[in-house]
Amino acid sequence: MHQWCVIYSSVTGNTRKVAEAIAETAGTKAIPLAQAPTLYAGTDIVAVGYWLWRGGPDPKTAAFLPKLRDTNVVLFETHAAENRSEHAITAFARAAQLLDRSCRILATFECQGQVSEAVAARRAKLPPNDPHAKATGWKTAQGHPNESDLAAVREFAQKADLKLQMLEDAAARQAAKSKPNV
Repeated sequence: MHQWCVIYSSVTGNTRKVAEAIAETAGTKAIPLAQAPTLYAGTDIVAVGYWLWRGGPDPKTAAFLPKLRDTNVVLFETHAAENRSEHAITAFARAAQLLDRSCRILATFECQGQVSEAVAARRAKLPPNDPHAKATGWKTAQGHPNESDLAAVREFAQKADLKLQMLEDAAARQAAKSKPNV
């Protein structure tokens, strides 16, 4: 495996669980965003995990992402929407817009995460015409991330690492072709 730095922001523990599964697979430790290093020398992949807030990364992660430079980035998010929903996909786009142009997004992973009991109680009381009342993701998110989700993220981390290896191999082949024969 390449050298990974796994950083996460979590309020309810959902994103922390996903971060820990990625870190375990990569042979490193998950680091809370507040303790994130400022330099990433020797790191091949910086994985950044966040929870969704107003359709994008939470505010602390949104402030952190622009600080990354010249690195391969893996974005992962937890949310109470349906998986592969427009809401989740748009959140990746909003996170990507925050990254410096020198970064390369290597891969993305999303996972439902259950909402707190207080949020679930508030959503249950919303009027029927409220968009959050119409959304059902928060109901199906209960119990997530579960073991199936964590197995999927472990497989995802292995594939992201393999993807970087394939990109490096392709670049080396291209560089070898470009060298003049002596």
